[in-house]
Amino acid sequence: MIINTLVAMTAGFLLSFFFGTPKIISARTYIEKLCRHLAPTISSKYQETEDGQHNAGMVYITVLMLILLVPTALILILLYIFLPALGIIVDALLCWSLLDIKNLVTLSKDASRAAKTSNSRRADKRLNRLFGRKYKELSGEEIVKASIQGIADRTVDSIAAPLLYMFLLSSVGGLFFAAADAAANLNYGSEENSLSFAEPVRVLQNGLCFLPGKLAAYLMLADALWLKLNTRAAERVYKKDSKKCARPCFGGCRAVMAGLLGISLMPEEVYSEQFMRTVTIGEQLKEPEHSDLNTARTLMIGTAAILLIMLFMVKLTIGVWV
Repeated sequence: MIINTLVAMTAGFLLSFFFGTPKIISARTYIEKLCRHLAPTISSKYQETEDGQHNAGMVYITVLMLILLVPTALILILLYIFLPALGIIVDALLCWSLLDIKNLVTLSKDASRAAKTSNSRRADKRLNRLFGRKYKELSGEEIVKASIQGIADRTVDSIAAPLLYMFLLSSVGGLFFAAADAAANLNYGSEENSLSFAEPVRVLQNGLCFLPGKLAAYLMLADALWLKLNTRAAERVYKKDSKKCARPCFGGCRAVMAGLLGISLMPEEVYSEQFMRTVTIGEQLKEPEHSDLNTARTLMIGTAAILLIMLFMVKLTIGVWV
């Protein structure tokens, strides 16, 4: 079973890396549709109070996981018991549907071209997909900073986290993370009750991203050593700025990339002890250049490759000894 899931995870990664993930089989597309339907349905059944909506949020994430994980796990278990070859194929296709590494590489290349030509309109579209938020009227330098920030974040939640949970539970683990991540990224609005509804799933999302975020940052440093980049500066920025992030799980990769490239990233508003402050990760040792995006993309791909090889070797060792 361990070797079978290893084959499925590796096949899913390679398919995603070389061919991308067609939208028609993208699991995240269907998860997001389910979330948009399920969230208002469950929210409306509870009182419009902070406690009521918090309980609704707990029920929401529980129901979402039951709908997605129980049937998938049962199907895969039965296939692996009675039709192992078909089980590997289905498992690999599910892993493929949960990753989209080639698309991330393409978006980062488009952002690089937009930065080179200072095309803010084109950059805004790419950054909205890459970073998950909209920027408008950015200068070429700001496009580079925002794009690098987005590449660092996607290294964590679109590569490291899915791979780590696939390593633990194959495609079921990847589906578990993808469901939590997609549900947490929905826009529930800024009203107090909406925030209470979203709180449980966002706590789960940050908890699931914590370990992948740390692991990705350390592996990125290892990749930087191979590329002969300035790892001392990256270590210094990591120690100083890795916690300066609204989502701490992203802080490590952001700090490492900023330190390696010798730049500062986009300012971000962070709430701490009921106070809001604006923080910036990195040190502005030079002007950001569009070529920095090529380095950031190389670091993302290298981190993904090192992580896959590491997980492959660990799982292979376990499978051989067990």
